[in-house]
Amino acid sequence: MRALPHACVTVLVVIAMAMPTLLSAQTPAPSITKEMAAGFQRASNDILDIAEAMPAEKYSYKPTPEMSSFADQLVHVAGIVQRFVDTSKGVKTEAAHHDAMAKPEVIALLKKTFQSGQDSLAQLTDAQLLEPVKFPFGDRTVTRFTFWQGPLYQIRNHHGQLVVYLRMNGIVPPTTARR
Repeated sequence: MRALPHACVTVLVVIAMAMPTLLSAQTPAPSITKEMAAGFQRASNDILDIAEAMPAEKYSYKPTPEMSSFADQLVHVAGIVQRFVDTSKGVKTEAAHHDAMAKPEVIALLKKTFQSGQDSLAQLTDAQLLEPVKFPFGDRTVTRFTFWQGPLYQIRNHHGQLVVYLRMNGIVPPTTARR
């Protein structure tokens, strides 16, 4: 009779010891590149949500006369991100200058640019993130990881500024509304 409980305990101990191995075999190893691409996608979606939230007639809004308009801020983000994408492909570009753009044109430009960034990131491996590359601004060499932090920083920086533009127009930012 004592052998049965002892056998059950032994089986449970063996299963408990095997569980971490079984679970880790099912979980893919984390990928820095995939995490970076996911962060880029989230940041891009947040900016696109802000672009959608502002009414078309407010795209020319400026908090003060010296500041860029809401549309100009978004076009600037697209231009900076595109410059990083072009540099990552070995193409030297200068910031594009756009005439005044309507809301649908600005959103289309952002979507095209962000998709181009996603496509560029999707081609990278974790090992490539450690390779040295030329930074598009200034005269310096950085790792590819640091390079791709550049457009992400720009997107997040302007996201914060554009939240203020929305608030000054009585609009709750989408990232706040989702909470």
